[in-house]
Amino acid sequence: MFLSRFIFAVFPPGIFIRLRKIYRDGLKKWYSPLSEHEFRKILIQELSIKGGSVVFIHSSVDNLNISFDTLRLLDILLETVGENGTLVFPCWHFTYRAEDYLKSGKVFDVCRSPSALGMLSEMARRYPGAHRSLHPTNSIVAIGKHAAEITEAHHLDIYPCGEKSPYCRAMKLGGIIAGIGVNANFMSFVHCPEDILKEQFPVKTRLDQLFEAKVKKADGSFEIIRTLAAHPQIKHNDINRFLKKYISRKVCRNITIKGNRFFVAHSTELFDAVVELAKEDKTIYTQKAVIRNL
Repeated sequence: MFLSRFIFAVFPPGIFIRLRKIYRDGLKKWYSPLSEHEFRKILIQELSIKGGSVVFIHSSVDNLNISFDTLRLLDILLETVGENGTLVFPCWHFTYRAEDYLKSGKVFDVCRSPSALGMLSEMARRYPGAHRSLHPTNSIVAIGKHAAEITEAHHLDIYPCGEKSPYCRAMKLGGIIAGIGVNANFMSFVHCPEDILKEQFPVKTRLDQLFEAKVKKADGSFEIIRTLAAHPQIKHNDINRFLKKYISRKVCRNITIKGNRFFVAHSTELFDAVVELAKEDKTIYTQKAVIRNL
């Protein structure tokens, strides 16, 4: 992890991306691919996913070294949680700054705007009966028993990760956060305590301006959604370092199996720990995030 941060800091982004690809391709050649049986075993034994689980999933299919068809991944996850379980995925339709998107005047089409967060997220968006939240910058898609409950009020909260967000609602249902092909540095749930604490969080993570965005709903009608946007300084974070230093591995841990990256976090315990640490001015942010809440 230190080596990765060092290379990212020293080399231009383009070279870093090429070096990362060479490294990951090397891992795939060194290790034998995971079988479907091994993958299922990881879900159950390592990520604590079982029948009835509510699971918020971050993923990168490209980073997985598996011997079975990638199109099977979503079905395997659905089979693991069963008919009483729920799968939740981030389903943002752009990857640049939310502030820039909101200023562009573009329309978010809840039925047609594709996910920009990978194959598994897009497969979930297209899955029959999936529910997608109307939030214009942090849309979430869910499949299963609690899908509607988790996503239905997201657009009513000006804080994208606030009390009405899928993050908070999944947490209240005892949700697990899991990474498949990624480590915990990709975990967006860490912003949920920030939006719940609002100005009580020590670091300023939201811009003051309240934006309005046009959203096209499933019935073809349009709605104007009001939301805050992330402050540019949130890029100055080191989630994995924060987790390693302050959070118990029983609450959140990174896992590497045959070169494949995974992580698991228990949302309620992680939320409580992050809130308490924030009171001590201990956050995921580095010293470069200098602007504070008053």
